[in-house]
Amino acid sequence: MRYCSIQVGLVIHGPEIIDSGRIFGLVHILREIGYLHALVGGTMGRVAAQGSLLEDFVDISKKMKPSDALNYLSDMDVLILANCGKTTITGEVFGQIVVSKVNKSVIQVERPGSRDGRVIIWGGADDDDVEVVHDVAACLSDKLGLKCMVKLKQEMKIEEEGNLTLRHLHGAKVGENVLISGIVVGKVVNENVVIVSNNGRLVDIKGVQIKKHGYDKIGNVDLQTMYIKSGDLRRGKNSNFSRMNVPQKRLERGKVVFIDHSADSVLEAIDRETICVITIGDDTTNICLDILSGFGVPVIGITDGDIDGIYKGSNRTRDSVVIQVCGTSDDEVGIALQNNGLFDSKERTMEEIKNIIFNFLKEREIMFQIKD
Repeated sequence: MRYCSIQVGLVIHGPEIIDSGRIFGLVHILREIGYLHALVGGTMGRVAAQGSLLEDFVDISKKMKPSDALNYLSDMDVLILANCGKTTITGEVFGQIVVSKVNKSVIQVERPGSRDGRVIIWGGADDDDVEVVHDVAACLSDKLGLKCMVKLKQEMKIEEEGNLTLRHLHGAKVGENVLISGIVVGKVVNENVVIVSNNGRLVDIKGVQIKKHGYDKIGNVDLQTMYIKSGDLRRGKNSNFSRMNVPQKRLERGKVVFIDHSADSVLEAIDRETICVITIGDDTTNICLDILSGFGVPVIGITDGDIDGIYKGSNRTRDSVVIQVCGTSDDEVGIALQNNGLFDSKERTMEEIKNIIFNFLKEREIMFQIKD
């Protein structure tokens, strides 16, 4: 089947479908169907796409949520959402949340290459070309060997009990981390996980051993639309940075960027004048070390040993240093370091930056050790 005039908009979500290589079979089929316009939604997906063959034809320059990316491509004839959830159920719940914010029909390709994979047609507005959407879905179902189904768009089902709003988290397994908007808020102790809010404020997470450090960072919540998941940000990894544009000559002097527990913003934070990124938080440091190794940017991580292990990565740029503080938290040290103004609009060498931080800690009698 090939409709030469069909414009296909593809949004790829998450690193798993890229790391596993499953995305390439789908891309090949879509290119046979029509003209392909592709975006990657989500920071971890963009990271996975960098250095892979996807970089040749997929736009990874934009930081967009999957729903925003689909709406950005809404003038295409057919919209495709490619995802590889932890299970079919969690993938479908994710798709339901995403497509509820998109007016047009969306074909979700969930877990291609898996026996429980699906092609799901999420119906859209009346002015959609329903025949083309169903033809493309049938083609994908046939060539990928996946069951095809049609579902109606609807908002996430939540429960109301007086002033309380309850949302069930599907597919959670005992021992997994629970993340709300990318922040670890606890660990699953009972697979019946329920997030509870009161007038827009998070008040409880049933079935979860709360991690106060992360829980307290969550402000106002909209349980109907918030990104909530269990597990890791990146479950498996097959990074290939060999094709990335890592500068051959490192900067001698440059500016310092701070990333405080917000690794998903690191790609937008750096530029050609960045010589170093100072990260606050164990998992944030781990993520940024791996991401920035593809750009040749060193990381100086301020950590306290409270790591959740939500990201599987091991790459780092030469001159990177991980500092673990003792007797205090990385939050407190990070805030003090940022508020000190030592790096405000000043260009430094890497040696100067390290010495400033080491002296800062010693002057305040903060015990620390350098971690491998």
